[in-house]
Amino acid sequence: MQEEVRDIWNPGTGITDVDTDWENLSVSEIPGIKAIWRDQRERLKGTNLVSDFNERLGREWAIETGIIENLYDIERGVTQTLIDRGFREELLAHGSTNRPREFVLQLLRDQKRALDGVFDFVKGARPLSASYIKELHAVLLRSQTVTEGIDSLGRPVEVELIKGDWKNQPNHPVRDGVTYRYCPPEHVAGEMERLVELHAEHVAREMPAEAQAAWLHHRFTQIHPFQDGNGRLARALASLVLIQHGLFPLVVTRDDRTAYLDALEAADDGDLKPLVDLIATLQRVQFRKAVTLAETVLSDKTDVGAMLDGLLKAADKTAVERRQELKGVFDIAGAVKKRLHERLDEIAPDVTNALLKITPSGAAWIKVKDDKTGHWYRAQIIQNAKHHLGYFVNFGEFRSWVALHMTWERRARLVFAIHGIGHGFTGSLICAPFLEILDEDEDEDEDGHRRSTLVPVAEEGFIFFYNDTEEAVLKRLQPWLENVLKITLKQLTENL
Repeated sequence: MQEEVRDIWNPGTGITDVDTDWENLSVSEIPGIKAIWRDQRERLKGTNLVSDFNERLGREWAIETGIIENLYDIERGVTQTLIDRGFREELLAHGSTNRPREFVLQLLRDQKRALDGVFDFVKGARPLSASYIKELHAVLLRSQTVTEGIDSLGRPVEVELIKGDWKNQPNHPVRDGVTYRYCPPEHVAGEMERLVELHAEHVAREMPAEAQAAWLHHRFTQIHPFQDGNGRLARALASLVLIQHGLFPLVVTRDDRTAYLDALEAADDGDLKPLVDLIATLQRVQFRKAVTLAETVLSDKTDVGAMLDGLLKAADKTAVERRQELKGVFDIAGAVKKRLHERLDEIAPDVTNALLKITPSGAAWIKVKDDKTGHWYRAQIIQNAKHHLGYFVNFGEFRSWVALHMTWERRARLVFAIHGIGHGFTGSLICAPFLEILDEDEDEDEDGHRRSTLVPVAEEGFIFFYNDTEEAVLKRLQPWLENVLKITLKQLTENL
């Protein structure tokens, strides 16, 4: 049987520049994430909240970047403990990882040290260079002494690891009978110089951060310049770009592995957009965590006075200088609500016809928030946010909803709730959907509550920002909404 070979690096062209209009690669919510995270950092000046958040984020990056590469595995519960409390030996119990504990801890510390170095590099405003990439590799792989290789008979062996310098032998991994060929050693130095030069052009042209990060990550992996550690380096370089633009490091977790590998394969085939979109998705994940930072003030007793003082001063400044600008997101929320209402109106007749086949009383109709029903679904919204979508609900500045009510032999309602996200008003809102299936033998109370089952119908809520445009938001909304409706109809089919 002939071995299949796939050239990841094209020997005819080498790495190539972005082969499409980079404006088509941009993701419209990234400027909103960037602006609100900047405002949040400003609001929290004088507190330790931002530095603590970055410390935990760095630990998560360090843990997950090695798991993605199968260097080790760590139990999920232990992973969270290490993120929260640091890389301490007593926290990594025997049996919670598949490799020697001391080895894993040293890798974690090296990987965390490398990301800390990326933050320092950004603060120093140095331009990216091939020599810095070598420096970063040496730090990242400091404690590794060997890597896997193949001997002359094709047998796997351990070979001494070269750190901080380009590979001197081909590194063509074989997966599922396919050999993946990267840049040969003799071309690595030239290709890395070209990588750095093209990246500098992207910076000068002000290419969007998410597109810069995706391109740099992918073209680096095409070259695969080092003997080992290329995946970790690629994520570190993408993180460098994002941090330079005031965004979050690229944290790819074990749960993102499939989407991540699929996006890289799409980029190998010439389509960079899935990788750009994945980077944007992961930025939204960290954004949801970041906007809840102020919650720590309620529980941190060591520096409460300084924190509250900083928060109050920043809040006063925001109230005076920014409030009207931030409230522009309410107008966009009106457009989102209108579009949700229109789409539910479009599908309601078809849903009614389907339910009438089950019972003569089958029906579907739309309800919207009014002065009397504005408080409905409070518990359900909080439950959905806390246990599925992962954010803190803020009803303080804006709260609305649109719902599709359905009745047959059972009752259900698909609710799209729109409200603030995180403590304090930041100029961002989220649309969070859920499907509630109600028990048949219970009457609703005066608040519209009934014993029910809450069914998630979205992997993440739809977030939009004060500095968005209505056109961009509605364009983003469409595919997200259609996916929610598909999941909802599938769930309804299973519960009829």
